[in-house]
Amino acid sequence: PRGDEGMERKLSSSTSVRTLPPRTLLGRWRRGKRGFELKPKALDLAGECRMQGIQKDWADLTHAEQTEVIRRALYPQHFLIDPHCEFMKYWDLIISIALVFTGIVTPYEVIFMGQVLWNDCLFTTNRCVDMVFVTDMLMNFFVEVEVVTGGKQGSHMLKDPWQIRRRYLLGWFSIDFVSILPFDIFFMLYRGSPSSLSSIKMLRCLRLIRLVKLARILRTSRLIQRWQDHFAISFATQKLVKFSFVLLLSSHWMACLWGVVGISYGFELCDPDGKLIIYEQEPDVTEVSWLTQLFTSGKATPDDPCNPWHTYMASLHWSVMTITSIGYGDIVPVRNEEYITCILCMLFGGVLWAYIIGSLCGLIANSDPIQANFETNTDLLNSMLRDANVLVEDKHKFRVYLREAKLLATMRQFREVAQRFSPKLRRQLLDTVSSKSAAAARQATYLTHAPERCIMDLLENIEMAFFSRLEPVTNATDKLCILERGTLALVGQILMPGTAFHTDCIIRNPRWRNPEQAATLSHALILMLDREKLFSVARHYPEVERAIKKAATLLAMKRAVLYCARMQRLEGDPASGGGRDMSLVDVFHHLVEQDGAFGRRGNASYPSEALASPRSRPSVMKPAVQQPASSQFDEAIDSLEAKLMESAAAAQARMAALTAQLESMRLLRKEVVESRHVAAERYGTCRVCNSEGP
Repeated sequence: PRGDEGMERKLSSSTSVRTLPPRTLLGRWRRGKRGFELKPKALDLAGECRMQGIQKDWADLTHAEQTEVIRRALYPQHFLIDPHCEFMKYWDLIISIALVFTGIVTPYEVIFMGQVLWNDCLFTTNRCVDMVFVTDMLMNFFVEVEVVTGGKQGSHMLKDPWQIRRRYLLGWFSIDFVSILPFDIFFMLYRGSPSSLSSIKMLRCLRLIRLVKLARILRTSRLIQRWQDHFAISFATQKLVKFSFVLLLSSHWMACLWGVVGISYGFELCDPDGKLIIYEQEPDVTEVSWLTQLFTSGKATPDDPCNPWHTYMASLHWSVMTITSIGYGDIVPVRNEEYITCILCMLFGGVLWAYIIGSLCGLIANSDPIQANFETNTDLLNSMLRDANVLVEDKHKFRVYLREAKLLATMRQFREVAQRFSPKLRRQLLDTVSSKSAAAARQATYLTHAPERCIMDLLENIEMAFFSRLEPVTNATDKLCILERGTLALVGQILMPGTAFHTDCIIRNPRWRNPEQAATLSHALILMLDREKLFSVARHYPEVERAIKKAATLLAMKRAVLYCARMQRLEGDPASGGGRDMSLVDVFHHLVEQDGAFGRRGNASYPSEALASPRSRPSVMKPAVQQPASSQFDEAIDSLEAKLMESAAAAQARMAALTAQLESMRLLRKEVVESRHVAAERYGTCRVCNSEGP
């Protein structure tokens, strides 16, 4: 019990129990949308009684008091943040944006741009990003940590605040702390102005310390692990995004590395004001780099080496050319340091490019296993059809069936995946994915008010069948069928997807089921539930089982009455050999006594649903027979069924004789008409069609 005011007063009056922590804003923030949760842990019940100031032993407490003690013990005593709460989703998005900004803008700013002033927009943006990382560093002292253990133990959430803080201090804290140090502010506070070009170069080298902020990029592994459970993005798309991001970021960082080598070892091309320096004498050869060679070798170009963007684009051109192994040769190393840097970049770029190309080829080959299986089966089919010299029309029919049956393969593969879930999660998954099939199953009157759990259990036992165009749906009268895809024709009706048919499969006697077979008008996917599986699932739901039995009895009785009415019409028709004026009850008694149309087989495979209900049975059967014992009644039923078979055979023979007689009369009439036409050609006007002359 929770929130029981009477219980609170009882404990407060009898014992001195500490009050529960108030539900503050932080508590609501921690709970998020999932509601308040008690944290499970091992408890010393007797010790908890002493800690909570209760003067009784654990065994002397009532059940309500014991419940309250356990609830107070399980209540979290410290403020912790659940890493899977709603707030952390948005915070991870903010952190990811800050990481992307740090990985892209910081290297470009440090290497290619000059000093950033206080009033620059970039300086303000950097301070905002630093505040985001400072806030995140403080939050890490309160965020629960998921610890992955080896072997079969899996993972568990670390919720001890002291263990969380100790783990963070010994792990990521040093990297996070160094990355948030404002090195650019330290350099801006340096009052001494550079008096020479060597001082400018020294200051630029010191600014490289700011690249320590790139250590923040290592935190992306923690974010990606949490994102994979929140976003329903295919792994193929995730890998494509990862490869693209890694390729672009590697090209950017390699360009920055190549740029810092050229700027650091070459002589200065620009003064502190950003203007091009014109040297009267040739600079020393020891201060030559690829950058000075590119812009001072007499090459005609409108680019300005004092423009950071122009220098960066030249470096990016070299990095992409190196990674992709193209090698135009327009930008080359000119000194030993640049040769070493170029060799390392080529080794890294070659491995990276080979890894990306190989991963993309494997990703494309395995992106759609259903399509790959379809292509393999189609190639095998084409080979066999070619050897068998099958007609072109039939080849097209077989190929179209394989193409359309990909949906069946997809659904079967999904069912295999669903079987790996626990029963509860599997039921929830089917409820979400198979909502249309569940609605179609409720079209059967006996399943309209069935609980959701029953419908999901039925869908778990369902079988799938795929039919081609203009194909009869055979062996389906004893199954509850649901049209999932395509169109069907059944007894003059056109069935669309989401329609249930053969709902009379609940009648055990096939005599009273609808014998008409459905025919497909297009490629159709049909879900079939066997009658035995339907009843086996219904046994676990008594209300559903009663509804099915009641519907089966009423439907069988309805079919039996209609059968009696047809027999009454046949018996009262003089053209069919009848002529007796019989009521519906008389026909029923006549069929029971002579034909046995309402019996069951000797092996008891057919039930007595075709009979009327037990209450109405004596009033119908009493004029004809008396209620015998159980064994005598079974023998009587068997004899009635045998008579029914004989009468049915006789009726079929009589109908065949009538059909033959009618056909002979039609032929005779045709001969008479032809003879009269011949006579009209000789003697004048025909008396049948009033035509004159031949």
